[in-house]
Amino acid sequence: MEKKTLGILGGIIILVIVLIAVGNKQAKPVILSDNGTEIPCLPNGHQQVASHIHPSVTIFVDGINETIPANIGVTSTCMSEVHTHDASGTVHVETAQLGVEYTINDLFAVLGSDINREGLMHVITIEGEEATNESIMRDNQSIVIEYTSL
Repeated sequence: MEKKTLGILGGIIILVIVLIAVGNKQAKPVILSDNGTEIPCLPNGHQQVASHIHPSVTIFVDGINETIPANIGVTSTCMSEVHTHDASGTVHVETAQLGVEYTINDLFAVLGSDINREGLMHVITIEGEEATNESIMRDNQSIVIEYTSL
């Protein structure tokens, strides 16, 4: 074979190897919560998830409803396993592997804020029962976080 043909074939082989490596690349964690939990991107968006639950989260600050923003955990290149699509309070917890669970703290990591707020105390209830920020979010739960001024 000619040198030119070998060079072209070598370039094609290298390109194929690079494309395979990029295609098999695992999604990198986008968020690290306070408790050290990595919250990764879903490798295929909404496709082929192992679990998909929808807790409802409501936040009050001195009795005034605070909206959880739409599209938290969603960027043009990543959909985090904990995210929202709208401002209804419905949180989508979708995991690529079975058995992965996320806490209320993890939600706040995706929100980009600490659950503790200066000058405020908070009480968390799940289905009317007092809970903690380490409580695991479950499907169809009603989670209420009430902040009051000190």
